[in-house]
Formats: sequence, structure tokens, C-alpha cells
Amino acid sequence: MKSVLLGWGLALSLALLSACGGGGGSAGTPVLGTGGSTGSGTGTGTDTTAPIISVSLSSQTVTAAAPATVTAKVVSASGAAIPGQVVNFTTQNNRGTFSASSALTDAGGVATVNLVPSATAGAGADNVVVSVTVGTKSATASTGFQLTATDVTIASFKSDIGAGTLDAYGQTALTVTLTGATAGTPVSIAISSTCVAKGKATLTPASATTGTGSAVFTYRDNGCGSTDRIDGLQASVTGTAANASLQLNLSAPQVASISFVSASPDTIFLKGSGFVENSNVIFQVRDANGAGVPGQSVTLEPTTLAGGLLIDGGSVAVTKLTDSEGKVLARVNAGTVPTPVRIKATLQAATSISTVSSSLAIAVGLPSQNNFSLAQGTINIEGWNIDGTPNTYTVIASDRFSNPVPAGTAINFVAEGGQVQAIRFTESVNGLSRATANFQSASPRPSDGRITILAYALGEESFLDANGNNVYDLGEDYQDLGDVFLDRLLNGSYNAAEDQFISLGISGTDPCRVATSTLLQLTPASPSRATSHTGASLNTCVAGWGRAYVRKAVQTVLSTSAARPVWGTSWPSGAFSSPSTGCPAGYSLITHYGESGTLDAQGRPYANDKPMRQTFYPFGSVPLAGVGKSGVISFFMSDANPIDLSDERAGAFNPLPAGTKLTLASTNGLSVAVTGGSPMPSTSTPTSAGVSYAFDNDVGVGTVTVTFTTPGGFGTAYSQTLVKDAAPAGSIPCP
Repeated sequence: MKSVLLGWGLALSLALLSACGGGGGSAGTPVLGTGGSTGSGTGTGTDTTAPIISVSLSSQTVTAAAPATVTAKVVSASGAAIPGQVVNFTTQNNRGTFSASSALTDAGGVATVNLVPSATAGAGADNVVVSVTVGTKSATASTGFQLTATDVTIASFKSDIGAGTLDAYGQTALTVTLTGATAGTPVSIAISSTCVAKGKATLTPASATTGTGSAVFTYRDNGCGSTDRIDGLQASVTGTAANASLQLNLSAPQVASISFVSASPDTIFLKGSGFVENSNVIFQVRDANGAGVPGQSVTLEPTTLAGGLLIDGGSVAVTKLTDSEGKVLARVNAGTVPTPVRIKATLQAATSISTVSSSLAIAVGLPSQNNFSLAQGTINIEGWNIDGTPNTYTVIASDRFSNPVPAGTAINFVAEGGQVQAIRFTESVNGLSRATANFQSASPRPSDGRITILAYALGEESFLDANGNNVYDLGEDYQDLGDVFLDRLLNGSYNAAEDQFISLGISGTDPCRVATSTLLQLTPASPSRATSHTGASLNTCVAGWGRAYVRKAVQTVLSTSAARPVWGTSWPSGAFSSPSTGCPAGYSLITHYGESGTLDAQGRPYANDKPMRQTFYPFGSVPLAGVGKSGVISFFMSDANPIDLSDERAGAFNPLPAGTKLTLASTNGLSVAVTGGSPMPSTSTPTSAGVSYAFDNDVGVGTVTVTFTTPGGFGTAYSQTLVKDAAPAGSIPCP
């Protein structure tokens, strides 16, 4: 059975091979060949595919000195190369001779031969004809060529200005005259030019074919005289050895101006700042056409040498030659003084031609303490009961002149609770600089619901520049920044048992002075471990003005979702209760923390970092009498921060989350409306809300129900009873 299958397969293969080898089919269709050639195929028998042949010449002009390569390519109708086929080469009028009359196609279906004029051929033209037969089908293609008389020579090659000099950006006619040319026989002439090759001149046309024995070209200078005083031109007859040369004298363009091109970068920073300290300032010497003029001597000098500014490494003017584009570069290195900088460029050959640079400034670069701002997106977020409530903290950092610090300045963020991005880099938008860190609520949560977020960066202490020389001088008032610490209570006092010390390796051991000017005195939002304290353990400053970590802090309230509204630190007028129940106790809530050296309202010194509490009375806990037919009641929109008197930080007087809204309901005969306080603003302390009421004539007692709905959708309702007239007999007033 196996031998039968092999025999059947062999027979089928031979049949298929026979069918393919015939290449049979209908007659081929003429196609366009390379170089303008055409090809066609014809045949008979059972073949279904005709070959397609194309022909091209390496040059349409053929001479004995410059033969042409004839390339024929044979492909199938589908475009597949047909190798191993014999291609025949002939000329229609016998004006050409081939290196071989036939050639075999290679793997790419290509066959080539060389073409030269026949021994008896004169000037004129003829066709190359190529043909191929594949199986029973054949194809032909042809393309034309021309013959140039080999005895043509150049009689003259001259310019219409003769031995004169061409003006810069001028033009002249170039005429080539031939001998030995036959009338009506076209001859191709080409001209080469040094300046054209450089792109500093043009020739129109690039080459010319003439049947009259002469050709005219137009030469236009494009400033080539600035580098070449002579343009060497060469005229040649295509396909022959005939050539002639011409030297064209050129004029150098006159310098018209010197222009400032660029300063890159246009802002550099003080020497030793760690930022980019040098800029390349470029000028260009130009002619009247706006093109650069090379080889010109230019003197470059700075208009200021403040703070040790250098130009090309020195402090005096430098002289340089312009490059091939007419440009000259000066390198400016910053000194120690921030200042605008201009470089003056003067052309030595014409002292009246000069200009100055612009757009270059030397900036401080380092953020200054007084110019370091920190702001948060929302002060009171719904973060006590909810993880993942977002917030943002944005630092705007400027140097001592309130100019933006460079993009990429690192800002560090740390927080007492929740989660904050550790480091952000300043970005420049519309020429201004800022960095923003993202935050989300999470544990830990201090019991007072208040967390401190601190931002700091390497910068400098602020000072008052009394003499305006832009540098600190001995005797000028300055800040003294000690160690950075996370001031958990944000009151400016360092407490080793409470606050987080941050060691940054830049502190010293000298006492920290307090600036004389209030402009330089730090606030609690600028925590510095030793700014307002004395004692050996707090001596963390480096004597004198200098580098330091600038810092700023803010406090965020993690408000509860539940509300606990209060009247204030006293009962409202008309509050009463029954003798059996009595007036309820108020809430002892923290309003702030003590700071050494300050006094309370009674003139008593505060205890450092101790919570200062006041009693607030609960809204809705007792009725109000004698409120009249209409009026407004006001109360504080405080949250329910847990009260635990065993925990000093528990029970803070905190606002409800920003965005909390009030809705009202009332009993029959009592109309109510919100007059203010809704929605809750971004604030660190509770704000008051107002509710207006009005009784119907026949109603004397009613209840207002206030619902507080947070952004998280949590609602807390409180009801307050209002009595239009006096309190019932036997009731007791709440003081």
C-alpha cells in the first residue's frame, strides 16, 4: 500500500511541474518598465502566465568614454522574480554595441550588460530592445538612448563680469560654448561649484542640454564671499572628457549688525547654591542679508562683576572670533550676589556696532524662611471615623527676593497622624514654583483630633539687608533657626516628652538669638526647636546668618462624623429646667494649649503645653422660654470629639467637617429657616449657625429639629424646644 501511495504522489508532482513549467495562459499585457521601458508577453499552448520584462539604463546619454549599464528584469504576473532565463539584447537601428548579446537572469530575475556606441555610429538616438522567452511565452521591452559626438570640446567658459569681482549676494551669467557639436544633436553640459556645494550659491539650471553649441547658466551668490574669495567653477560635457574651469572672484559681505541670540539657561543661581551656576550667552555677527559672518573679532564684557561674577573664567573682557555661522559664545559663571546680568558684545572692526544681552539673571535659588509658605486644601476633614479622606498640602517656596526657587527643589513632608507623601519636588507653572503633597486620613489619630503637618527644605535664614548689597553683613538683623521639630500642639514650644525632634545634621550648639525686628520673628507655624528658649539642651543654632532648614507647619482637624452642637460658654437667655432634673452639666472642651511666657484672660501665666479648657453647654438639652413670636437662635456647629478627662488631649472644641449641611424640621404652628452657617466652611474652630423661627398666633410651644449631614453622608439630629412666653411656674432657670 505504501509503494502505491508513493507512486501516485510522484505522478501528481510531475503533472504539476509540467503545468507550471509551461508558463502558459492568455497573452500578456504591456506594462511600464523601469526607466520608461515597456514590456509585453505572448504565447500559445496551455500556459496561463506570461513573463513580464522591464529595461532601464544607468544613463540615457551613451559615449565611448561613458558606457551605460543596461538592466533587464524578468518577473511573473504576480511580481515574482524568474531566475535562469536567457535575455537577448539588441538595438533598433544598430547604433549601439553590447558587451554581450545575451545574459542569464540571476536569483532576482535580473540580467545586465554594458552598452557603447557602435564603431560606425554618429550622433543621434536609438532604442535598446530586450526580449525573453519563458516556456512557450515571450516578452519584450525597450527604452531609448542618445549618442553624443565624441569630438565635442569646450571652446570657452566665461562670466559676463570677466575678471571683475562679483558683489556680495550678486549674480552673473555663465556661458559655455562648444566646438565639434552637430546641429540638432543635443549635448548635456554640467557645472560644478565649490560655493554651491556649501549651500552658499545657486546655479540655474543645474545642468543644460543644448543643440546649438552653447548654454547659459545664472550664478547667484548667497554670501559665499564671507568664507571663499574665489569660487572654482568646472564645466563639463556629459559622457566626454571635455571640461573647462573658471575662477569667479567674490566680495565679502559687509558686517551690518551684531545681535544677541540666547542665554541658556536664562536664570542661574548663586555660586555654591548647588543649582545651575553658569549660562552660555551667544551673539551673532550678521551681514545686511541677515546671514552670519565668520571670522569677525568680537569683544565680550560683563556690565557687572558683583559677587565675583566671571566671564569665561575671568573677571575682564574677552575677545573671540566668530565661528562659521558668525556666532560667538561667552560663558557666564555666577558669583555670590543675586543680580541681573548683561553682556556687552562689540565688533572690533567697527566699535560703533555693539549690543548687549538680555534675559539673564542670577537668582538666590535657595528658599528663604520668610518666603516659605504652606497651605492645606481643607482644614477640617471628615477623618476621625473614616480612613482615606483626602487632603492636600501645598508649599510655595521663594528665595529672599520672592522669586521662585528652581524646579526640582526637594520639599519634605512629615505628619503627626494619617499618611502624607514624604517628598515632593517643586514644579514651575507659568514661571511660578510650588509643590503639593497628597494626604489621606488614617491612624494614628491624636485624641484631640488635631494633627500637625510639617514641611521643610534646605534653604537660608531670612535677614534684613540694611545696605542693599544683596548679601548679609555683620550687624544686620537675621533669623536664627535651630533644629526642626514636629510641634504636635502647634504652639511654638518644644516639649521633649510631646514633640518629635527631627535630626537633619545641620544644627549647631550655639544659643539661638531672637530677631529684633518683628518681620523676622517666627510664628508657631514655623516650629524651631530653640527659637524662643534658652538652656544648654536647647542650644542648637549656628552663630551668625547662614544656611538652615526652612520650615512651616499647619494643623488639620480630623473631625468626627457625628455632631455635638453647643450654645457657647454660657446658657442662652431663657434656658430653664424642671427642679427634678436640674440643668445639665456642660462639656469641658479644649480651646487651646498653654505657651510659656503668655497670659490668659485673667492675667495668669499659662502652663506650658497644658490644655486650656472651657465649659460649653449642650444645644437641645433644655427648652428656651420667653423667645417671643419670632426670632433667631444661634449655636456652634461642633463635632463630637470624645471627652475623656483622664486624657489631657481628649475633648477638643473642634468643628464639624467642611461641607456639613443643615436641614430643619419643626412641629405644627412653627416655621423655621436656616439663616447662616451652612454648609460648614474650612476652619479650625467651630463656626455658628443661625436658625430663624416664627410661631403662628394660636401656638405657644414648638420644637425645631436640626439635622447635621456630613460630606460622608452621616446625619445627626438634635431637637430644641422653644416657648413663646414665660417659663412654666416652678421651673428653674439655667444660669
